[in-house]
Amino acid sequence: MSEKFNRRSILKSLGTAATAGTATVALSGSASAFTMDERVEVTASALNTREQPGTDQPVVATLNNGEVGEIMNGPTTKDGYTWWGVHWLDRNVWGWSVEQYLQSTSGGGGGADFDWPITGYITSPYSSPSRPGHLAVDFGANQNVGEPIYAARDGVVDIRDYQASGCGNYLKLGHENGYQTMYCHLNSFDVVQGESVSRGQKIGGMGDTGNSTAPHLHFTIEQNRNHLSIPGNDGDNVTAGTAIPKDYSGI
Repeated sequence: MSEKFNRRSILKSLGTAATAGTATVALSGSASAFTMDERVEVTASALNTREQPGTDQPVVATLNNGEVGEIMNGPTTKDGYTWWGVHWLDRNVWGWSVEQYLQSTSGGGGGADFDWPITGYITSPYSSPSRPGHLAVDFGANQNVGEPIYAARDGVVDIRDYQASGCGNYLKLGHENGYQTMYCHLNSFDVVQGESVSRGQKIGGMGDTGNSTAPHLHFTIEQNRNHLSIPGNDGDNVTAGTAIPKDYSGI
């Protein structure tokens, strides 16, 4: 592994405007995703890291999914994104990277708000023009009944139930700050009501139960009983355990 940069020399090279404070500071209205020296990894297939915060800044390197770095400065906002200063260890380069494409490797606290709960592809996006009332994302996995379904975040099993006219076998996990995730049409359960679960823990298998036309997963994110949008387009591939590329406030 490359020798860790001297923080003082790195921060000096960034310039006064970019390094007015060297401690991690919470953004207004939300908690900081990461802490100083926390290890993070790339969740996008190709992520540009830049000399300074901003989409107009020169690219230092284009990083691949899974590359690991250490947080050394931030956060700061520019061009509608939250940026963090990261020392990318294997390449021994330093740059500013967008928060929504980073997740913690420490297994707790910071990083992605939620992870994709299945490996597969989107068959029906959130509130698409053809289905404006579909306040969820549906995923397929080649009609593989029993395809593993994983918890999108640490939480507790609030509901494990069956609904013949709708979700069939379904789970609702409760998370902090009023968030819940729901997983519908399951073929099997791997958890019981009231059980604490960890991000990435297998909670069930994909199925075709309830009001369903084929094996798939119907997935929602809610806060205080209000459905929240989930990014993605029809046909997009997703990988279980990688970050959903969106910020959800207060989590």
